[in-house]
Amino acid sequence: MPVTSPSIFRTTYAEIAAKAGVSRATVSRVLNGDDRVNTERAQAVMDAASKLGYRTNRAARALSTGRTGQIAVVIDDSPSVLSDPFWGVVLAGISRVLMANDIHPVLMVSPLESEDSPIANYLEGGDVDGAIFLTVHKEDVVHQLAQKGLTVVVIGTPTDLKSDIVYVDTDNRAGAELATKHLLTSGCKEVATITGDISAVAGIDRLEGYHAAHLSLGLEVNEELIAHGDWSFESAKTLTLRLLARHPDIDGIFAANDAMALGVMAAVYERGRLVPDHVAVVGFDDNIMAQTHRPGLTTIRQDILGLGAAAAESMLSILQGETPAPKILPTELILRESA
Repeated sequence: MPVTSPSIFRTTYAEIAAKAGVSRATVSRVLNGDDRVNTERAQAVMDAASKLGYRTNRAARALSTGRTGQIAVVIDDSPSVLSDPFWGVVLAGISRVLMANDIHPVLMVSPLESEDSPIANYLEGGDVDGAIFLTVHKEDVVHQLAQKGLTVVVIGTPTDLKSDIVYVDTDNRAGAELATKHLLTSGCKEVATITGDISAVAGIDRLEGYHAAHLSLGLEVNEELIAHGDWSFESAKTLTLRLLARHPDIDGIFAANDAMALGVMAAVYERGRLVPDHVAVVGFDDNIMAQTHRPGLTTIRQDILGLGAAAAESMLSILQGETPAPKILPTELILRESA
């Protein structure tokens, strides 16, 4: 006689009730999050459910709690974002926390262009309990979604600091100041920078850190040594070639992320120079590229996995009725061969 795997059968409330010695109504209340059940009975239900291999029926839970058990994770679809391993690590941090709390992340790669964009319509449709935005180019749209009741967490400081949107971020200004100061105090005389996208606060803050390092050392900033990139390898390589053609005495470059730092190094080599012999280079992130490239990239380490985890933890706090404060994670300088 063939044996059918028991995994295809769903454990019932009646089975859990019988094993726990309580009523089916009690099982229903416990498994649907009712905290008014006696602690001992609730624990007996949870123990029985675990031993029987019970798995929550997500659709049933949504009907009983009004929650879907899903959080949208929204990322811009620009090539520079999708090609940067930074965001993959952030996603891992988000997923690790949400999944540990039986919540499923739903990745959405699409631009949030307006209130009428497909992604905005989806987010308003009640299919998710909230949304974590990894990159935001349209803050006004995010605000509008939040005002309509969508629970929102943003990775990155809003341009409007009076905003009530919950956010997490890295101390970008302090990290950039640390990177630039390292170059200036290591013998570099002409230190340039390739900025990130300065329509985003991270780009602005890292540029401010570059300025702050000069100021702290009593040095003037040569504005001609500042080139505005877009976080991509390609933009940094092109801009570095232009900078070196116009200012051949440049001997240090701070790139606002590691992808751009590698673009800087490629340009330096293309000009027939060496890193760090002729031009020292410092990046920002300490992603896998910085760790495996040769020469190794001196960079600013931010807690990339922790950034994603902090965003997910903030989302869980909001769903539990709390109002989490903004979280700003620290940075540190990681010394390798490039500077």
